Amino acid sequence: MKKVSIVLLVLLILMGCGTKVPVDPEDPDDEVVVPPEKPVVEELVYSVFNGSKVKNHQYQAIAVMIENSPAARPHVGVGLADIVYEVAVDNWQVSRYLAIFQSAFPDKIGPICSARIPFVKIEMEWMLPFVHYGAAATGLGNAKALIQKVDWPIRFDGVSGTNDDYFFRDSKRSAPHNAFFNAQDAKEKVPVLTYSEHFKFNDKPSTSEISGEFLRLNYSSVNNVSYKFDVDKMKYLRFINDDPMMDAYTNTQVAVTNIILQYAPHRAVESVNYVLVDFLGTGKAEFFINGKYILGTWKKDSDTEITKFYDETGSELVLMPGNTWIQLIHSKVQVSTIDS
Repeated sequence: MKKVSIVLLVLLILMGCGTKVPVDPEDPDDEVVVPPEKPVVEELVYSVFNGSKVKNHQYQAIAVMIENSPAARPHVGVGLADIVYEVAVDNWQVSRYLAIFQSAFPDKIGPICSARIPFVKIEMEWMLPFVHYGAAATGLGNAKALIQKVDWPIRFDGVSGTNDDYFFRDSKRSAPHNAFFNAQDAKEKVPVLTYSEHFKFNDKPSTSEISGEFLRLNYSSVNNVSYKFDVDKMKYLRFINDDPMMDAYTNTQVAVTNIILQYAPHRAVESVNYVLVDFLGTGKAEFFINGKYILGTWKKDSDTEITKFYDETGSELVLMPGNTWIQLIHSKVQVSTIDS
């Protein structure tokens, strides 16, 4: 009896420590196999901002108003943004950017400028922490009133004094083109939030048989934008007025993975010609990915709904993982895909 108890005790100890346990010490072939624990494989998803692989859809991210007048160049930090929207503003001659940063939080971004209604409308579908330096506050162009109606996660405004500790002036540039934002320090106040999918990403993106290696967008005489596809980098190099668009933060030319042209009705209001954009409904879109041109459409049903993009067959557009620039196109913009 004592021998049986000792065998059982040894058996229990071995079962707790190993994977193979002999039932009868006198018969080593008589074994119980204990399967090892299977490792937990964490499923990754595509980031909603740039298509990189992430654990979940919780992020720290900000949307920043950036000036684009000739005096604002070279820009600082914009080349590190995951998503950039360009929209024409006052009197059609210049544009501004709404740059979304998630994968990088540079300690200098800018020059920061005031908000306009089209950018607030874009922000309303993202609901990101919003960085701007004041806002237009006149009549039909009153962006300030619209901003104050929205319950933002957090807002940074260098004019109103709202979380304005992170703005600073660069003495080497002339005012008002010298306001900048320290996103790295401001990150301490940016909440971690869950964001819905705006774009589909995949290593095998939407494509076509049509070459799309060059694009020119003549917004005005001071804002003639062009892109040239670099086969080695698999990105589009960006130019303004035929000069490389340089980012002074990285001292490199801005390079873009995905380009979206969104054609939408524009109109000018008030004496300063504030530009308004109708983002609702459907319209024409064009896409440039991996050196290919794709014709398509866009659709948006309400101010807070996500804008969706589709190819010519009606399938939802799939982007290449990387950064994306969205160009809002009005009837005055001359668009060309011929390098001349």
